[in-house]
Amino acid sequence: MAWLRELLSFGTVGIAATLTHVLIAWAMIRAGTDPYLANLLGATGAFGVSFLGNARLTFRTNRGWASSARRYGLVSLFSLVVSSLILLCVERLGLALWVYLLLVVLVVPPATFLLAKLWAFAAVPDAR
Repeated sequence: MAWLRELLSFGTVGIAATLTHVLIAWAMIRAGTDPYLANLLGATGAFGVSFLGNARLTFRTNRGWASSARRYGLVSLFSLVVSSLILLCVERLGLALWVYLLLVVLVVPPATFLLAKLWAFAAVPDAR
């Protein structure tokens, strides 16, 4: 049952992070900010929502904030690299964009969930 709660929470946090990214970027672009800078600011805000939501709500980690943030940053970077490699493969093979989107949805969230659960936010054994 804990895995189901974590999966649902992970999905909810992911949706909140995605909305944060889009809303920040959209607002910044509307205010005249360079779109690339706006996207970076949106991604930064989304990382904060994702990190805090997953650390506190999804995985309820007892790991220190600095350690968790470093690890989760690497998980996020891994996700970006994997999604970029999928895009590269889809483009090189001349496949439709929907294939890229489907593969990213099928591969990246499950991999990110497992890495976050089993490594980034893994419980620190009690030192007693």
